[in-house]
Amino acid sequence: MVHVSRGPAAFRSPEGGSCRLRRRIAVAPDQDSRLEPSTEDPRKKIMLSLPIWAIVVNNFTFHYALYVLMNWLPTYFELGGVAADKLITSRTLSTRKVLNTVGFTVASAALVALPLFRTPDGVVFCSSVALGFLALGRAGFAVNHMDVAPRYAGIVMGISNTAGTLAGIVGVDLTGRLLEAAKAADLDLTAPESWRAVFAIPGLLCVFSSLGFLLLSTGERIFD
Repeated sequence: MVHVSRGPAAFRSPEGGSCRLRRRIAVAPDQDSRLEPSTEDPRKKIMLSLPIWAIVVNNFTFHYALYVLMNWLPTYFELGGVAADKLITSRTLSTRKVLNTVGFTVASAALVALPLFRTPDGVVFCSSVALGFLALGRAGFAVNHMDVAPRYAGIVMGISNTAGTLAGIVGVDLTGRLLEAAKAADLDLTAPESWRAVFAIPGLLCVFSSLGFLLLSTGERIFD
């Protein structure tokens, strides 16, 4: 990068003569060279990175719990009878871990406790707590891809969202199979016991995923 500074084109000396323009040219190192695209294929390193998998697993868990609640809660209402997330501006890793851990832990407790509520008001309260704190947890892991791989954030987001979509397929289908098995065993689908496994699975996934994010995630850039 070249910086050129110049004075007036010419000025007249007290003796009447003219003095020519003096120029100063300074050559600075190219500050934008580090932004040039890398020719190295990052996909293998991304797939083997534990911090990346911490993001992927938490995305899977978030969507598993979300899809199970959204698809099967109406059935639970029929047979059996939001806490708002805060936006933050801090970009520290500790903040992300706190949001993710608190959000998923409280959501896990709400999911496990949900079948114990026998009134519509109780179920609405419990499911609202679960959904609200899942959203709080999402504020922790869902933006971490910008920390670890800002240049390849689109790739990481694509892998993570693929896991989230698979969670919707697996979670909804598995829940149907669990209820069919309970019905085949002549269990009363209006009883909490028939639904404990349905909500316990995403609850346990929340605990597992929050621990994984707490131990494996990083706020450092690991892909240039």
